[in-house]
Amino acid sequence: MRRFFDFKCDNDHVHEAYVESEVRINPCPECGLPAARLISTPMVKLEGTSGAFPGEAMKWERKRAEKLKQEQKRSGE
Repeated sequence: MRRFFDFKCDNDHVHEAYVESEVRINPCPECGLPAARLISTPMVKLEGTSGAFPGEAMKWERKRAEKLKQEQKRSGE
């Protein structure tokens, strides 16, 4: 799978390349030296107020509401 990765050579040139995920070294376009792939921060989308993952939080709320509804049904019988 091809993705964008950042690479840095020994001359501190940083560039971005669209390469296969297995590629660890890419030539620097400025000086031609081998450039090593940098470790980048993962992108994570969090909910603005609580910091929870939106999909998981909604799923948890839905399951909790269903469980409460079933418990109320049982206690009313």
